[in-house]
Amino acid sequence: MKEKTNLSVGVDLGTSNLLIYVEGQGTLFNEPSIIAIDKATGNVVSVGYEAAKLVGKTHNKVEVARPLQGGVISDIQLIREILLFTLDKIFLSNLESISRLLICIPSEITNTEKEAIVELGHGLGIQNTEIEQEIKAGALGSGVDIFAPRGHMVIDIGGGTTDFGILSLGEVVLSKSIKIAGDYFDKQIIDYVKTSHKLEIGNQTAERIKIELASLTGPFPVDEDGAPVVTEAMGRDLVTGLPRQILLHPEEIREVLLNCFDPIKSILLATLEETPPELAGDLVDSGILLTGGCSQIPGIKDYFTDIAQIPVYLSEVPLSAVIDGCKKMLKMTNRHFYSEL
Repeated sequence: MKEKTNLSVGVDLGTSNLLIYVEGQGTLFNEPSIIAIDKATGNVVSVGYEAAKLVGKTHNKVEVARPLQGGVISDIQLIREILLFTLDKIFLSNLESISRLLICIPSEITNTEKEAIVELGHGLGIQNTEIEQEIKAGALGSGVDIFAPRGHMVIDIGGGTTDFGILSLGEVVLSKSIKIAGDYFDKQIIDYVKTSHKLEIGNQTAERIKIELASLTGPFPVDEDGAPVVTEAMGRDLVTGLPRQILLHPEEIREVLLNCFDPIKSILLATLEETPPELAGDLVDSGILLTGGCSQIPGIKDYFTDIAQIPVYLSEVPLSAVIDGCKKMLKMTNRHFYSEL
């Protein structure tokens, strides 16, 4: 990679995935926000996909961790290590070529944590380090003109949290968050299989089940022969302690997810009730934008439409909306927000 100074870099610091955009070169890193550390030396063993392969399969010499859990920082030092490792990989240790760093963060991060993230950037030698909320970047990356004098609503269903935001004139007017999202869905699937089938499964198996069988409304999926789609789940039998395999059906997983979405429904209604009247009126036309990985669950659009009674739209780029918005923000200055849209 050619050396270039004064590069702007954007980071989507998500609970599930870390994405890094480099000016003029696009998104150069898009992998799980997971890091593996050698306990004896403290050195980074791997980050991203390579670290994810070790989840549930490591020995006592290696620790696998997520720097963010439930939308909050679990370990600021691990965030530093994961950023340093990935940026070193991209820039071949030439971090002085980065002149501006914009980090997009979950809504629920505290002011103390925000300050710690900015200081983290300074510690990497990047004095021009800024932070921005993911719901704002996600709307911008999905093509919403967030700087117009008009209300927009975003629901970002990620790995650690589901975030709700009302936007107008380029700012977040109202926001709420709940620690129920992709990771929580996986845990509830694990609990269901344990309770109903007496089988203990791991996080990766639960995530696969969610991807293959999840839905909230509509007909259940069928295969090319018209038979209901089922999926295998393998784990440890809680009675015998031996390996065992079962078949799971989509109606089982829908029931689990509908229970998970009940509190999300409550937060949505509370957000709409607290929205200023003029902005609430705008939502009749502008509707609700869904972003984040779990916005891809089949039937979710109809589910939210039925609750809110206003249009609901799925982002065309649910997984990259935040980093795409980050890219747009990096091209802006305070003097020409509007001209860049």
